[in-house]
Amino acid sequence: MGKFKKGDWITIYADGKRWIIRLDKDKFATHLGDIDLKSIAGKDEGVCLKIGDEKFYFFKPTIWEFLTKIKRKTQIIYPKDISVMVLYSGVDEKDRIIEAGTGSGSLLTALVYFVKKGKIISIEKKEEFQNIAKRNIESFYGKIPENIKFIIADVYQKFDLGIKKGWADKIFLDLPEPWKAIWLKDYLKKGGILCIYNPQISQIQKISVELEKNNFVDINVFEVLMREWIVDGKRARPKDLMRAHTGFILISRKGENGTCNTTCA
Repeated sequence: MGKFKKGDWITIYADGKRWIIRLDKDKFATHLGDIDLKSIAGKDEGVCLKIGDEKFYFFKPTIWEFLTKIKRKTQIIYPKDISVMVLYSGVDEKDRIIEAGTGSGSLLTALVYFVKKGKIISIEKKEEFQNIAKRNIESFYGKIPENIKFIIADVYQKFDLGIKKGWADKIFLDLPEPWKAIWLKDYLKKGGILCIYNPQISQIQKISVELEKNNFVDINVFEVLMREWIVDGKRARPKDLMRAHTGFILISRKGENGTCNTTCA
């Protein structure tokens, strides 16, 4: 169990509500009372403090909680989608991954959490966006992990990534026109997994056609709808509002080039 220190991100929980804040101010105001943040530094995770008549609990935030608070200049991929993308693509700690479309870094922040011994190459056209992603990653991890390589480039224009063909175990694309980055397939190993995220089904349909032309198989397309419930001693019902459509996810495998010429006995 770690102790809180100044600058840490913390999760505050009270009366069924949650706040994720940075421990870098003297006070934090809530509708239940003001919290003296200076008194939190040095306390253990999970500590409970009574403020007025209410109990406040303090925790280290999960990566899911942190991702809801990251700074952004672009539309982020939400945790509900990231969790499925990471699980369905089978991200492993030793994976070599190419990500195109760094954006504000929500997906990249999650990939770093799982890929401890592998390598991640993240490509973004706008340096301003990638700098925001770097700050978000540094804010959560305390530094930029050494296994990330950042590239500023237009992924719609073919260029040399400085790695061998077939280098990547996984490729993630968060691009408005992913079919223009289809050339990245050469860097994906045979049997590797491609994961694409787009808000419009027309984008997914267009890239699906291109993938079929390029020996990608097992193409799965779906969306994730998340509905939270209120469950207590008096109620057990869905919340009035839900996080419905945010984007479509496509996951596919890269097959062997050429014609199948082996017959199974």
